[in-house]
Amino acid sequence: MASELHFRETQRFGQPWLWALLAASALPSLVGLVRGTRSRRTVVRELATVAGVALLFDTTRLTTEVRDDGLYLKFWPLQRSFRRIPFDEVAGFESAGYSPVRYGGWGLRWTPRRVAYTVSGRSGVMFEREDGRSVYVGSDRPDDLVTAVQEATDRTL
Repeated sequence: MASELHFRETQRFGQPWLWALLAASALPSLVGLVRGTRSRRTVVRELATVAGVALLFDTTRLTTEVRDDGLYLKFWPLQRSFRRIPFDEVAGFESAGYSPVRYGGWGLRWTPRRVAYTVSGRSGVMFEREDGRSVYVGSDRPDDLVTAVQEATDRTL
């Protein structure tokens, strides 16, 4: 039996400052090439590195799904399949702000007691697990995510 999908959101790194920073990081290489202080080989290597980082950010996606049997998270390309958090392992959840300083930035952040899945913004939902660990899920639509989890868990009780 297929599990009903209550919510789906896919987010990507879209911050203008991030793309401006990547573009700016290529400037010293180009200036060095024009001034003759860097070899073509060095500039090609440096620009390839910047392009690789840009490609990684461009292809990275955080997909969040709420189904009848749990919360599903996939941080592509670091995770090729969904990670499921069954609702019977969730002690509570609520809409919560996100501090990139507290977690060390955006992305997939992990410590033994907490995990954060974020790509941008400062909003999401904090899930407290029965074992005391927490999972923070960044979302552009945290209220919709909370409502979907409430709907899904009401059906399973």
